[in-house]
Amino acid sequence: MKKKFLVLAGATVAFLVGGCTPKFEAVPPEALFAIRPSSGVAPLTVVCDGSLSFAERGKIVEYLWDFGDGTRGLGPIVSHTYRRGGAYRVTLEVYDDQGLSSRRVSQVEVQFPSPTASFTYAPWRPGTGETIWFDASASASPNGAIVEYSWSFGNGSWAKGEKVEYVYWYGGAYPVTLTVTDEAGATAQVTVVIEVQGGPGCGG
Repeated sequence: MKKKFLVLAGATVAFLVGGCTPKFEAVPPEALFAIRPSSGVAPLTVVCDGSLSFAERGKIVEYLWDFGDGTRGLGPIVSHTYRRGGAYRVTLEVYDDQGLSSRRVSQVEVQFPSPTASFTYAPWRPGTGETIWFDASASASPNGAIVEYSWSFGNGSWAKGEKVEYVYWYGGAYPVTLTVTDEAGATAQVTVVIEVQGGPGCGG
């Protein structure tokens, strides 16, 4: 590489001739986003805001979202509803007008909603020594099937099953508790106080 010299006011200045100019360094954009809210109970609607993303040498022209549940979205600000509980990875990928890209990943925690525990029993005024039939078939869950029914009869006894029967040998008030568990593992309870008559059950 050749040098030339130029004298200015008594000073000698060297400058390059035929040298290389620095190449333009490609700088990818920066993907940034916030999720509001980032946790909650299904169905959960979240807002994903990627408007804070930026490109130092150009502008962002495309925002691509992957919500982690098999669905996607486009745009700087999008909303999405999660119908089932779980942990979901949310990915934002941005592209600038130079064709460069970057991505950012965050997570949404969605809890399963609780099932509904409900039961009926008959006769409605049982007596000691009388068989009582308990039926929990009215219980339901938005997450799928109920897979377990657990009964506590208020005197230390318990049973399992959608429909069970039980006999009290002493009169009194007994808190009967039903606990149901659905296929997602979510649980719910309901308690009903049953008055057991000291003598034979009353009809009617």
